[in-house]
Amino acid sequence: MMFQTKLFKQAFLLLFVVGILNLVGTELYLYWTLWWYDIILHFLSAGVVSLATIVFFRIFLGKRLSGQTLIKYAVFCALVVGIIWEIYELYFEMTYLSDGMIYVTDTVSDLIMDIAGGLLGSIYAIRLVKNNE
Repeated sequence: MMFQTKLFKQAFLLLFVVGILNLVGTELYLYWTLWWYDIILHFLSAGVVSLATIVFFRIFLGKRLSGQTLIKYAVFCALVVGIIWEIYELYFEMTYLSDGMIYVTDTVSDLIMDIAGGLLGSIYAIRLVKNNE
């Protein structure tokens, strides 16, 4: 149970950092002036989602799922949240389909970073779990 507390605290801290970075990025127009800022936030946000997913599954399902299965669920959840975010951006006209290849390139890179962040976050969480069992 100790790892769950540690993992929860780390996930919450990362969520706090992402929130601050999002606030700063919005207020200082970093999303629009630094092409890579959005990529970093997608990566870190996916890490938060994957950590939270593993905490959730470990608390409610215990040891019934293997590490590989947990990683798959965590990456899937990170990707789903990323897709929902891309829909949110379209709905609130933060981006436009009419941007053509710029839109496609941005969306694909965002989703790749969601997968990468989810994968790294989940691998970190699984290693933390295994080291504390």
